[in-house]
Amino acid sequence: MRKRRNRNGRSVIMFLALCLAVVAGFYYFLHSSVFFIEDIEVTGNHIVPTQDIIALSGIHTGQNIFEFKTEASQKAVEVIPYVRQAVIKRIFPNRVQISVVERESWAYVIHDGGVLVIDNEGVCLDKLEMMGETDLLVVSIAGMEDTVVEGQKVNENAIELIRFLSDALPDDLMQEVSEFHYSAPGQVIVFTLDGTEVRLGDRERLDEKISYWRRVIKKQKEEDDHSGLEYIDLRFKGQPVIQEKR
Repeated sequence: MRKRRNRNGRSVIMFLALCLAVVAGFYYFLHSSVFFIEDIEVTGNHIVPTQDIIALSGIHTGQNIFEFKTEASQKAVEVIPYVRQAVIKRIFPNRVQISVVERESWAYVIHDGGVLVIDNEGVCLDKLEMMGETDLLVVSIAGMEDTVVEGQKVNENAIELIRFLSDALPDDLMQEVSEFHYSAPGQVIVFTLDGTEVRLGDRERLDEKISYWRRVIKKQKEEDDHSGLEYIDLRFKGQPVIQEKR
C-alpha cells in the first residue's frame, strides 16, 4: 500500500514538473526573438506622415509583438485629426500592419480672423491664416465658439444643413455660390459671386426654391440687367421677395 502511495506521489510530482516545464517553455518561446517586430507597415495614409502614425501608435521595431494593446494603439492613432479610423493587425511572427482611413477636407470655415479646414462631418482638421486655392466650400457660422482646436467638431447642425443644401443644389447654381452662411438655427443664406444674398432658409421646399432662383437669374439675363440684386428671399411660400441694389 505504501509503495503504491509513493508511486502515486511521484506521478503527481512528475506531472506538475512537466506542466511547469511546458509553461516555462511556452513563456520563453513567446518572448523569444522570433516575435520581435521587424517591420511596421502603414497603409491608407496620403496626408498624415507614416512616421507620425507609427510614433503615436507606441509600436516600434524590436518590441515583442505581444507587448502592445491593439485597441489602445488604435485609439492613440485616431487622436490625429486627419485620421477617421485606424485598424492595427499583428501579422505573425514579426510584422505589424496599421491601416488608416483619413478624413478629407471639405470646407473652409471663416473663424476668428483665420480659417478652419473641416471635413464633411464638421471635424476641424487644421487652422490656417488664409484660404488656399482649392475647390473647398466656404462656410461661415453665426455664434461659433471663440476657440476651436484641431479634432473638435464645429456646429453639427449647421454643417449637416449646409452639406444637404450644397449636395442638392444643381451645378449651374453651385457655380454662382461664393459662401454658405448659417445665420440662425436652421437658416442658411447663400452669398453669390456678384454679392447677392440668396436666403434659402431650411431644407423645406428646396425644389421650389431652386426653380424660383433660376427664374430670377434667367430674367436678369434676358433683361440684360447689370445693376444686381441685394437679396432674393426664398424662405416663404409663394413668389420670392426680391430687393435690387440701390
